[in-house]
Amino acid sequence: MGGIVIVGAGQAGAALAERLRTEGYTGPVTLIGDEPVPPYERPPLSKAYLLGEQAKERLFLRPEAIYADKDITLRLGTPVTSVDPERKTVAIGDDMLPYDQLALVTGSVPIRLPDAVGGGLEGVFTVRTLADIDAMQPRFRKGARVLVVGGGYIGLEAAAVAAKLGLNVTLVEMADRILGRVAAPETADVIRAAHESHGVDIREGVGLDGVLGDEKVTGARLSDGSELDVDFVIVGIGIRPDTRLAEAAGIACDNGIAVDELGRTSAPDVWAAGDCASFPYKGGRLRLESVQNAIDQAEA
Repeated sequence: MGGIVIVGAGQAGAALAERLRTEGYTGPVTLIGDEPVPPYERPPLSKAYLLGEQAKERLFLRPEAIYADKDITLRLGTPVTSVDPERKTVAIGDDMLPYDQLALVTGSVPIRLPDAVGGGLEGVFTVRTLADIDAMQPRFRKGARVLVVGGGYIGLEAAAVAAKLGLNVTLVEMADRILGRVAAPETADVIRAAHESHGVDIREGVGLDGVLGDEKVTGARLSDGSELDVDFVIVGIGIRPDTRLAEAAGIACDNGIAVDELGRTSAPDVWAAGDCASFPYKGGRLRLESVQNAIDQAEA
């Protein structure tokens, strides 16, 4: 089949596939995603969708039929397991799919709690995929007790939704203040006050020592020695670029898949863009985590 194979059916992958057709490329385009749904918007997941104010169908970037109309082949629900730059193939399920050009737009993955501190217990959730939200949403019942670990935007958004739905919410942030890496102290003060006015118990300078429970979550032990009774835990302690396929294929990585000014990786005919890619900037390398950057890089 050959043509252009795009690994990663997120914002960048969808933007790239459509741009290829807009620019007049007529060869095969295959868009591969490990989730069983077509490309969708992630930002509303921890806000309107979790709150129940946005239908699932409105998350999708395009109706699935649009991809067929544009002769873009979707392969969803089966992850790529390896890339072979020498043979110019990707392994997906039992198939070896050849490519002429390959785009790695694998995005990022959430940092998870280690099993040693209870990360594997039933009732510990991350906020990244549609499946993540669908799994935790039934627990958002009035009066339920939730611990949110991490005072970044994701954790604060989840805490705000939980408070609005009547849950008892505690948020812990190991750093001195919430939003320490992404917002000015004055901005953090406003956001903290808004959350606290809605009943969120924010504890700064306090981390999580461990999640308690045998098979499912029953509580949490914090770094200040206190213990909480909780029904579930939401972990929002950051993300990291998904470089697993690139690293296994011997493609250079440096705070992400290393690309040049044009988006080319160290492997011939292999490109990368979005959250997973780092590019040259002022003598070093920079990686951006945003929807707009993912779209801009992919379309470029």
